[in-house]
Amino acid sequence: MPLFRYQAYERDGGEVSGLIEADDVAAARQLVKSRGLAPFAIEPAADEQTGSFGAGQFSLVEQARLARQLSALLKGGVSLTKALAGIETQAAWASRRSSLVTLREGIEKGRDLSGVLGEMKSIFAPALLSVIRVGETTGRLDFAFAQLSSHLERELDHRRRLTAAIAYPAITAIISIGVLAFLMVYLVPVVARMFADVQGDLPWITRWLIAFSNFFSANWLLISLALLGLFVAFKIAMRFPGSRRQYEKLQLKLPIWGRFIEGMRMETWARSTGMMIQCGVTLLECIKVIRENETSVLQSEALAKVEKALERGTSFSEALKSSEGFPVFVIQMIEAGEASGELAPMLYSAATELEADNRSVTELFLTILEPALIVIMGTAVGAIMIGVLLPIYEMNRFM
Repeated sequence: MPLFRYQAYERDGGEVSGLIEADDVAAARQLVKSRGLAPFAIEPAADEQTGSFGAGQFSLVEQARLARQLSALLKGGVSLTKALAGIETQAAWASRRSSLVTLREGIEKGRDLSGVLGEMKSIFAPALLSVIRVGETTGRLDFAFAQLSSHLERELDHRRRLTAAIAYPAITAIISIGVLAFLMVYLVPVVARMFADVQGDLPWITRWLIAFSNFFSANWLLISLALLGLFVAFKIAMRFPGSRRQYEKLQLKLPIWGRFIEGMRMETWARSTGMMIQCGVTLLECIKVIRENETSVLQSEALAKVEKALERGTSFSEALKSSEGFPVFVIQMIEAGEASGELAPMLYSAATELEADNRSVTELFLTILEPALIVIMGTAVGAIMIGVLLPIYEMNRFM
């Protein structure tokens, strides 16, 4: 049933508001009146939510929380519809209630959970629907949601590590650029006016600073537009597979950062594949689903080669070797898993080892980057200070 938000007067004249389920606005008005209220405004809640902060794709945090709650309730013997009905009433899901109501109503009509989720496309990512579908088929939906919850929490940790590696240099770079821009726009012009009537030549570093400051002050709008144009051109270029492929190859060639990016990508792939296999998804379907939802062009092309090799009957490890897109360590772990019949645990083990390596690479990256940024910033500010103070020192020496 659609969800409506109402505003009404109580018997004592006070105003109240809330949500109510009804077939249409007229039915919603009658339901509100049956509660002893006098409604004066009723509107679809979905229309309101469309423009709200909570609208759109569920975040990873929300996906993990929903999977965790559904797993606990289903494991405790609660039916799926009752579990969803209980979750709807929680204050934490107020901004998502419309989506949860739509999901529950679809299940109450006799439809499969994975089918309703596939049509909604806003709760769980497409790559996770195959796990839910297998859970429904095998009657182990609680186990499927438990695995999804664990996987999504790992993805959250993955994003936090990536943010930690990027946030510090990004913030430091922005502050540094702001400080340097302030010095060049405000301090250097003042110094230039001070030395305008000075007899003799100024030091070369001071002349360069004044020339650069004059150029920046006169063309700051053009420089800003040029930088904005470069950013827009980069974003457009990333929409084309060829440009994105070259950009990803360049990233992988960078020292430390390339190793970090490849490690994070391999860790995510190994953990996702292991989780899906453990939940009962076939290997070929795992590769296909992950490939279709992969954002990396290089990874997607490597998985396409693996998929074709598996369709020809090639073993998983041999298919990975032929794709030339996976590190030797991962392939060796998968060979051991195939030999022992424990492919999913070996994939999890590979992901754990990659995670440990990524943490050490992140620490190394930040350890090197922090002093490097300080040296660069200090050198730039020091050069400006020298350019400002050197003429003053020269004038005092000859006075």
